[in-house]
Amino acid sequence: MSVEKIVQAIIDLEDEEALALVKEAIEQGVDPLHILQDGVMAGLKGIGELFANNEYFLGELVMGGNLVEECLAILEPLIPKAAGSKRGKVVIGAVQGDLHSIGYGLVAKQLELAGYEIYDVGIDVSSMKFIDKAKEVGADIIGLSAFLVTTISYCKELLDYLNDMGLRREFKVILGGAETNQAVVDSFGADGWAENAIEAVKLCDRLLGY
Repeated sequence: MSVEKIVQAIIDLEDEEALALVKEAIEQGVDPLHILQDGVMAGLKGIGELFANNEYFLGELVMGGNLVEECLAILEPLIPKAAGSKRGKVVIGAVQGDLHSIGYGLVAKQLELAGYEIYDVGIDVSSMKFIDKAKEVGADIIGLSAFLVTTISYCKELLDYLNDMGLRREFKVILGGAETNQAVVDSFGADGWAENAIEAVKLCDRLLGY
């Protein structure tokens, strides 16, 4: 079956239809990673685009996130994790004032599947909490999610703190979320940006030389 049907069912927030299609695809032998990346995550991207265009609002965004989590619960046990040693340690979460876990949650899942050791600090996280956790676990990368225009400044705050504390060279700092882009990265002096979970894995690999 075509995973395009899964994409559309998720965009349309058709819970029962989407879950049934995911199960059907598995039964038909479709690669679970293909279902995840080109079906479920593509559907979430579509929801994000509708949200950005003011066609969907916070309620639909939350519904979509919940639906994606249900799909992930079915698919994750079927996707083999990367063999061998961990690639690196990533502290990840949503910055202060931001209550959205959907996007960075998918990034965390993909990084974990790729072999990274993930420390999810949650939502509405202060800059110092990110830094303290990164120091505690010896992180290689700090991943910041900013979904709202009112919270993007906290990404800059964390980078300023690292500079003031003489720790900037200790951690790579990457950004993601609706209010981030390459221009923001360049302006703030961060190390990179990714528009989706797949690109986030490539970014982390590149930053750590894999």
